[in-house]
Amino acid sequence: MGPTSLDKIRTLQRNPANIRNLCILAHVDHGKTTLADCLVASNGIISSRLAGKLRYLDSREDEQVRGITMKSSAISLHYNNGDQDYLINLIDSPGHVDFSSEVSTAVRLCDGAIVVVDAVEGVCPQTQVVLRQAWLENIKPVLLINKIDRLILELKLTSLEAFTHLQKILEQVNALTGSLFTSKVLEERAEKQKEETQEWEASSEDQVYDWSAGLEEADDSHLYFSPDQGNVVFASAIDGWGFSIQQFASLHSQRMGIKEEVLLKTLWGDFYVNAKAKRIMKGAQAKGKKPLFVQLVLDNIWSLYDAVVTRRDKAKVEKVVTSLGLKVMARDLSHSDPKVLLSAICRQWLPVSEAVLLMVCKKLPSPLDMASERVEKLMSVGARRFDSLPEQTKDLKTAFLQCSSGESAPVIIFVAKMFVVETKALPQFRHRHLNQEEIAQRRELARQRHAEKMIASKTGPERDKDISPSDSAPAECQPTGLSAGIRGLEESVLKSATLSDSPVCPPFTPLNFEATPIVRVAIEPKHPSEMPKLVRGMRLLNQADPCAEVLIQETGEHVLVTAGEVHLQRCLDDLRDRFAKVEISVSKPIIPFRETVIRPPKVDMVNEDLGRQQKVAVIHQVKEEASQARLSDTLHLGPDGLVTLTTPNRQALVSVRAGPLPPEVTGLLESSSELIRTLELMNMSLREGRPMDVNPGTLEDIVKLKDQLKNLFQGRKWRNAVERIWAFGPRRYGPNILLNNIKEYSRPSVWQCLDPAGAEAAVLRDLDNSIISGFQLATLSGPMCEEPLMGVCFSIERWDMLSSANPVAPPEQRDLMEEYSNTHEVSQSTSEEMTSGSNKEEQRFDTASADCYGPVSGQLIAATKEACRHAFQAQPQRLMAAMYTCDIMATAEVLGRVYGVLGKREGRVLHEEMKEGTDMFLIKAVLPIAESFGFADEIRKRTSGLASPQLLFSHWEVISSDPYWVPTTEEEYLHFGEKADSDNQALKYMNAVRRRKGLYVEEKIVEHAEKQRTLSKNK
Repeated sequence: MGPTSLDKIRTLQRNPANIRNLCILAHVDHGKTTLADCLVASNGIISSRLAGKLRYLDSREDEQVRGITMKSSAISLHYNNGDQDYLINLIDSPGHVDFSSEVSTAVRLCDGAIVVVDAVEGVCPQTQVVLRQAWLENIKPVLLINKIDRLILELKLTSLEAFTHLQKILEQVNALTGSLFTSKVLEERAEKQKEETQEWEASSEDQVYDWSAGLEEADDSHLYFSPDQGNVVFASAIDGWGFSIQQFASLHSQRMGIKEEVLLKTLWGDFYVNAKAKRIMKGAQAKGKKPLFVQLVLDNIWSLYDAVVTRRDKAKVEKVVTSLGLKVMARDLSHSDPKVLLSAICRQWLPVSEAVLLMVCKKLPSPLDMASERVEKLMSVGARRFDSLPEQTKDLKTAFLQCSSGESAPVIIFVAKMFVVETKALPQFRHRHLNQEEIAQRRELARQRHAEKMIASKTGPERDKDISPSDSAPAECQPTGLSAGIRGLEESVLKSATLSDSPVCPPFTPLNFEATPIVRVAIEPKHPSEMPKLVRGMRLLNQADPCAEVLIQETGEHVLVTAGEVHLQRCLDDLRDRFAKVEISVSKPIIPFRETVIRPPKVDMVNEDLGRQQKVAVIHQVKEEASQARLSDTLHLGPDGLVTLTTPNRQALVSVRAGPLPPEVTGLLESSSELIRTLELMNMSLREGRPMDVNPGTLEDIVKLKDQLKNLFQGRKWRNAVERIWAFGPRRYGPNILLNNIKEYSRPSVWQCLDPAGAEAAVLRDLDNSIISGFQLATLSGPMCEEPLMGVCFSIERWDMLSSANPVAPPEQRDLMEEYSNTHEVSQSTSEEMTSGSNKEEQRFDTASADCYGPVSGQLIAATKEACRHAFQAQPQRLMAAMYTCDIMATAEVLGRVYGVLGKREGRVLHEEMKEGTDMFLIKAVLPIAESFGFADEIRKRTSGLASPQLLFSHWEVISSDPYWVPTTEEEYLHFGEKADSDNQALKYMNAVRRRKGLYVEEKIVEHAEKQRTLSKNK
């Protein structure tokens, strides 16, 4: 098929029934872009000989160099099937885990997807991710099993062994799809049971329980991939061939005299041909017969590869070409590379583009066939259900399903991604060929300009008028159900948005991103005068990349946050070459850490039971550090870790104790940060007297979070702890808790939005917010290396204002506080005149204290912060490192080298398994992000490219070693020596962070080293 004209494309756009919007999804290096090349070549855009080598949709230079796709690329293709013309809008998406955000945007824009699976590697981690993303967006997938040529040339499998291998791959994909379907059915069943329980509680009827899970009634027959359903294609995109069993069923039905419908049902499965009875029978494996798929399909392909590639039998090749009725050029027949001849034969015999495009048109839905469930899910933001939306909003669902372009139909546009396009690349400025009439017009215009210049030169200088180019013709209205580019939204849209002319249209649900931005670098221009260009470039990068984040830290640094090392390099290249166009200086990666406390260990560093000696030594050491602190005269540390601190003016006293939270609670708080932020906004509006409209689903989630916390806080220590939560931190929604253990202070609960009537009864004390602010500051930057805290509970045991029982205050200050307190009590029992006098005295006292030490609220904030920090230091401190989940596929020969690289970089192997039918091992490990830079390059070098890792942020993990550890017991002295200068990983990380932040680092430095002298003289 030759290139399709633009007018033909516009005509096809007006028929939504024949439009297919689809994307190609797969694990990295499974052949997505090669398949896209074959589809593009079918429209005559590129030569079919270059398909797989050109990688047409990898338009970036770094994509061509690295050999992987980094940006989603789109193209429109025309496909003719009989008397039907179809418009295929194709998006090629990346497979690398760092660019999974590109997959999310591509999936949102499409109605279907082609899932590509390598025939050798099978289902890989990223294959599971893209299938889950397609499932979450409710788009229909079809399957393409690619690289079948590797089964012949690399694994040397027979056709029967290959058939068994392909069956296992199909089972793996279907098992993954089945697990997604099962989880969905169970969730719906749980919601249904909850509603039924509420109805039973409201009524007095007898309860009848239904113990079924709902899986028996659910129909999942349409979900699975099966060749006989037409949603599976077997292919080798690099060799240009691919087929579905429908093609072979129609081919062999005429030759064998069997109905095509019968062949279609039996060609895939355990069926064989009984030559005597001339019937298709079941039980090929049990009777030792060749299955139909092997006999009629795979044997033909295996014999072709054997003749062309393995044996290079020219006579047999000519016989095959003649029998198939193909025309092969003489230069292909005599070419030294057998793959050239193989591709020439296969592209004519079984063109992969024909099989794939036919499957797409038959099995994937058009915009008119969008599932109603997908529309409801798009319009149900947050916890709101579609049933709870207003009626006018529900009516938009009909407009969605009709896909109408009428004038009365509402306009709804979802902006999935922002692009930065240079002006010269826009259609109106793009170079195009001129016809004869336009050439004549340009010639006449040039003559007029020349004549005007000659007249101007004779009559004297005159201001020339700008001759503007002819106005570009306005674009036609874009039909519905298509992807389009809209210009001029950079001031209104950050990354994604929903546009509509209907005020009742809700914003669509946000995109599902699998990768989390975690890798940070600080950026500055090499020339300070170019800072405005850098700021503008980073703003454009922030808009153009869905997963990149741009921050300005408190230090003034401009920080770029990306999903991984490859993603970081691409963002830096974009910033340098496209957005800012300036030379930039990039810092070393800023590794995030967290600080926490743990329970006192029961064994020492040599696994001996801790005796009383070390406990006394540790407490003595902490007391000694506290006595040398700056606030030593106002600080008191109890033997049980209770820290009592007084403000400098002795007006307030705070007692704090720190302890670790249960790991389950920390994980729940971290995953519920958005819900906790909503809870804080509701409490703030309640305190200010402003009603806040919250949907019932959010309130249900808050109640569920509260119940989960109650279940996780087990034991006498945490009794009634949920009701005593004062605040979350840092930033009021982090994974740390402030508890109220003050007996005489019953403040409103953090859950007051669930019971506003009960919250009004409790009264806040003055300066209550100062305690919270001090806690927020303490959790935002810990004492170890100024990193945020995680999984720490601070308990306020005492908070006194103007207390004469202050054990820390000196006698003269205590007398002053008692005298002031007595004066204040007397003034309350006297007349109004005496009251005004006492108020003046109080104001004068506050003014005096404010002049010397600052406002009382500020002193209380600082005191709370310091008390929390000292309480934190009184417990065993640990660093928490961010961890990657590392998935590596490697062969058995390089398995030891992979383990060596992982061990060198503090990695830990979780499990390994061998993929059936191959010599490939799938290794799952965890790796600290701090050790991950250069990991992929090193592992590829050590294994000669036979292993490639996929890194995805997983969790935070406590580093077991104590950064402040020194030997204290006799066994530790014997094992580690007096210096104990062995490598301490936690100390190395902590010192690196402190050094980067400009904090004091305690290390021994040789300033004036000199060579050792000897007594003997050189002769």
